[in-house]
Parts: sequence; C-alpha cells; structure tokens
Amino acid sequence: MDDQSDRILDGMAELHSGNRSLAIREALKTHESVESILREMERTHADELRRQKVQSERSFRNGTAIPWEQVKKRNKL
Repeated sequence: MDDQSDRILDGMAELHSGNRSLAIREALKTHESVESILREMERTHADELRRQKVQSERSFRNGTAIPWEQVKKRNKL
C-alpha cells in the first residue's frame, strides 16, 4: 500500500477503534452503495444522457463544439 493510502486508512481506522479491517469493510460497503446509486441514476436518466451524447457528437462533427478552456474562461472558472 502506498503512503497516502496508508495514511487515509489510518484515519478511517480511528473511526473504528483503530480496526483497519473494519474500516476497509465499511469502505467497501460504502463503495458498493455509491456504485448502486450511480447505476440507478444512469438507468433513470438514460434517455436524457443518450440525447446529450448525440447532441454533443453532432456538435463535434459540425465544428460547433466550444473547447472546455473557452467555456471556463467565459464563465470565469
């Protein structure tokens, strides 16, 4: 495990009485919950996501897409 991951795990373990195994189990369960929520959101919004994808592809083909750097500059991001 790299140093950064080890430090993160130590911090998580503090919330579980120092038990790194319990911290990992909880992190895995949380990861699965988040993935499940994302899958459901993608399923629920599949039609809109497809529409946006087709529109974006059309913009790129037609040369009307705006580069991200220009969008950021225009919106002061």
